[in-house]
Amino acid sequence: MNTPLTAATTPGLAKDALIVIGGAGGFIGGSLARYFHDQGFTRIRAIDKKPLPEWYQRVPGVENLCLDLSEYANCVRACEGATEVYNLAADMGGLGFSERFRVECLLAELSWSDD
Repeated sequence: MNTPLTAATTPGLAKDALIVIGGAGGFIGGSLARYFHDQGFTRIRAIDKKPLPEWYQRVPGVENLCLDLSEYANCVRACEGATEVYNLAADMGGLGFSERFRVECLLAELSWSDD
């Protein structure tokens, strides 16, 4: 069982297919953008609501957008033309955030369920 792991869910996904990553300014989202770039994908759209200078990492050649994905119109814009979408966006703040801000995290989750 030494099958190499791949994050692409569509077998044979074309290298010029548009991949969208929400929450790309964080550690995991940024790492996913780097992974796809290193796998040879040429059209990656990375999105986070944080200002670009605050992103954990930015990958050269990746389209980086500062958009709040809790807004419907921004979601439509972000996913325009996408083949695959990876949504890692969340109202979190990194390691320890959910422990320090339990109530805020709970309220954020409850507000999503109303939509």
